[in-house]
Amino acid sequence: TEVLPMEMSERDIVFLIDGSDNVGNTNLILVHDFIRNIIENLNIGSDHVRVGLAQFSYNAKTEFYLNTYTSKAEILRRVKGLKLKGGTILNTGAALDFVFQNHFTSQAGSRKDQGVPQFLVLFTGGKSLDAVKPQADALKRAAIATFAVGVRNADLAQLQEIATDPNLVFSVKEFNNLPNVQERVMTPLSTLSVPTAGESTRIAGEPPVTNEKASLARQRDIVFLIDGTLGMGKAFPLVRAFLMRVIQELDIGPDKDQIAVVQYSHDPKTEFELNTYTSKDEVLAATTQLRRKTGRVLNTGAALNYVTKNVFITSAGSRRDTGATQILVLITAGKSRDDVGQAAFAVKRAGIVPIAIGAKGADTSELQKIVHDPTFVLTMRDFRDLSTIQLELLSKMKAVFIFEQAGVKRDIVFLVDGS
Repeated sequence: TEVLPMEMSERDIVFLIDGSDNVGNTNLILVHDFIRNIIENLNIGSDHVRVGLAQFSYNAKTEFYLNTYTSKAEILRRVKGLKLKGGTILNTGAALDFVFQNHFTSQAGSRKDQGVPQFLVLFTGGKSLDAVKPQADALKRAAIATFAVGVRNADLAQLQEIATDPNLVFSVKEFNNLPNVQERVMTPLSTLSVPTAGESTRIAGEPPVTNEKASLARQRDIVFLIDGTLGMGKAFPLVRAFLMRVIQELDIGPDKDQIAVVQYSHDPKTEFELNTYTSKDEVLAATTQLRRKTGRVLNTGAALNYVTKNVFITSAGSRRDTGATQILVLITAGKSRDDVGQAAFAVKRAGIVPIAIGAKGADTSELQKIVHDPTFVLTMRDFRDLSTIQLELLSKMKAVFIFEQAGVKRDIVFLVDGS
């Protein structure tokens, strides 16, 4: 089946906000800011991202539907002017049912029948008095990806029942800590793609995951494309050490995480394929032996084509045809000599989700051409700062996982520029 690129900007997002006294008028301003900052980063439009909003306490109230406003300015003004609904009782289960029945419908502007991803972002500051699981399960069956953001007195167990996956639960102690989770919310909100009811949540750009493929869908093929040219200077050992630290965090095995390494400069060179090693010790030992390929010319476009055609294939160990997630992580210190545009499009067309890490002479605009979303570009001044992005990289890798409760599996390919 041919894999077609998805329009990343198309999504329907409904915010469901706790309007009870758990929040209060003072903290409502901080909630406003949190939502407005997210909306500022979305491509709002009737043919792009649509946003709806409801408040709840004892009962729920629509503030605006997905088709009420068509411009970002209108939505931002409306959010800024929100008044607290008020009330001491919190019935989150009833509120979940309310948005399901009244917001995720074609009459309210939902495009679920057209295959547009559906998202619900719940924000709450307290524990619900009614049950939440039946309503949360209904949302999951309808393929609505639900995020749960909890503050102060929110019940973690309830948030976990509500969210589509534990990775979509975000908890902070106080309202002024909300900015700390904003990017963690934005990443899956802007990259996840939700299939039709009955399928598993998947990432934009990936092939649909059917019920028969659900268990295999947890597997990952991840490519680290790393600049090893002379332009890297003495940084190659730092990159190699970084790879080893990342590998240490993975669960290596033939049915779990699999890793391949490729170096490239003028041309690419495979160090080992996805199915070469089956244990973490073997992968670490092979990574320890990596030496820079050398070379002055950096052809990132050619390397992108190489891994698409020679690494992300069944004979090299890729499980793409059985629904495994494909991830490419580029680490580069320079600007490519050749064009990356067509090669990057081919990567995305093949259902591969790229993440780009740049330092020294890397061209940020070039990296942004390669990735699906600008938030998947990580930059630093020098590779000595690689350790500062390790957790963020792992977080983004998790953010593009297919969200399921059972054990996460992923294939990881390190494509290392060794010129």
